[in-house]
Amino acid sequence: MLKTALIFQDHMILQRDKLIPIWGTADAGSQITVAVQGQTQSCIADEDGSWCVKIGPLKTSFRESVRIASGDEELVPEDVQIGDVFLAAGQSNMEFLMRYDADFAQEKEKCTNENIRFFDYPEVSYPEQIGEANYGKNYGFWRKADPEQLQWFSGPAYYFAVTIQARYNIPVGIVGCNWGGTPACAWMSEESIREGGGQVYLDEYQAALKDLDLAAYNEQFRANPMNFRVDPLADQVNVMLMEGMAFPDIMEKLGMPAPDMSNLDPSEWMPPMGPKNETRPGGLYESMLCKVAPYGLRGVLYYQGESDGDAHPEVYFTLFPALIRGFRKLWQEELPFLFVQLAPFRRWMACIGKPYAIIRDAQQHAAETVPGVGMAVISDVGMEWDIHPKKKKPVGERLALLAENRIYGADVLCEAPTLCSMAVEEGVVQLRFANAGTGLRLVDHTPDGAKTDPGRLEGLRLWIDGNEINPDELAAEAKGDSVFLRSPLIHKGQGKAELGIGDFYRINLYNSAELPARPARV
Repeated sequence: MLKTALIFQDHMILQRDKLIPIWGTADAGSQITVAVQGQTQSCIADEDGSWCVKIGPLKTSFRESVRIASGDEELVPEDVQIGDVFLAAGQSNMEFLMRYDADFAQEKEKCTNENIRFFDYPEVSYPEQIGEANYGKNYGFWRKADPEQLQWFSGPAYYFAVTIQARYNIPVGIVGCNWGGTPACAWMSEESIREGGGQVYLDEYQAALKDLDLAAYNEQFRANPMNFRVDPLADQVNVMLMEGMAFPDIMEKLGMPAPDMSNLDPSEWMPPMGPKNETRPGGLYESMLCKVAPYGLRGVLYYQGESDGDAHPEVYFTLFPALIRGFRKLWQEELPFLFVQLAPFRRWMACIGKPYAIIRDAQQHAAETVPGVGMAVISDVGMEWDIHPKKKKPVGERLALLAENRIYGADVLCEAPTLCSMAVEEGVVQLRFANAGTGLRLVDHTPDGAKTDPGRLEGLRLWIDGNEINPDELAAEAKGDSVFLRSPLIHKGQGKAELGIGDFYRINLYNSAELPARPARV
């Protein structure tokens, strides 16, 4: 019987301007033919029935006909477009549904655009799970951007798509492959994990399996309907958390005793580690990522790292570059890889923000050392007591700005202001920044509405000859590529400065591209 992989359906968007694979299953030895835009390519199904046809390059098209045939069988997906397709990968801040976005109500009024489409692969933690429940109500089909469907789009990916579609007038497709609370190693092959220095994750997993009663584990897994994520709104606690409600308030609303948030043990409410746990090393690589690869893409959008901050943040320096290489190896292409640096925050449930400074450093290291990447800085939209910033529009727009430069070759400023040097004189410190554009400015509020002081450089710590100066004593002025700090407490000497280093801070310094300064030290 002729079948395609799940992603090939009505309303899909195929990647333009490159050779793309279309694959599925059929009777062993049968011939499969794919026809589109006057091109025809064929292949013979393998002994196990698998087949893959490569066809293209294809030209941009807002209404296309695709025919897939084998003998008397024929599949003709309806309403197909040819444009640019991006993978939206990561954990909860990429999964973050538009229904939770701060601007959802306004966006819903104007979102109708059939040239923006979204496919979300089902959240299955092992390959066989997709056949054990009905995931088809909410996952595994192509949606168009309209008021009814908007709530199901990834917030960052939607705003990215809106910007790119308007800028280049092409169909833009998003392939969602993400899952909240998952570490990088879940999205990597075992080979990539080892290569990236992640042996600790493999060792911890083997230790968890050592005394596991597999039969009891499987029975417990099957008995819990929440292990089958067929409806993302079925988990009331998760919905209220994503809406921004504090965990103790949720427990009170549900009539349950409030937990001690200072001593919350996540193991008490997280599923046990085992061969069906979505956080296990290599798990989602096998059950999700490999199921959408190698669908034709223009690039990857990635927002993840929080769960690595909760575990072994120091490993992320080598693990994250290995993840990027692993994605490219899976697609057999050096895909542009655009990612989001973690926002500032202090605490959320059992998550502590302090180690996330290490993840941000690791992400900056990747931005500087891995070819073909770009890092979106969101140092101005973090929430002190919520790990999920509710303002996703700046995230998507900054990823789109990176794409304009890195992928489409536009001569636009896409890098955040970066503290690069300082000079100390009597009474004044000059901090110079790279990527200032036509000039820096200090603002009185951030995109999420938080008030800031335009007469101060928020998020700054300054030392002169080892003595820290109270930031309240520093008057700041942005001029050109520099910020000048003035105070009678400043004396000529050896200076050191940190901007945006730590758990929670606010950044109120922007360049001419409206990008906030990134964490840096001099």
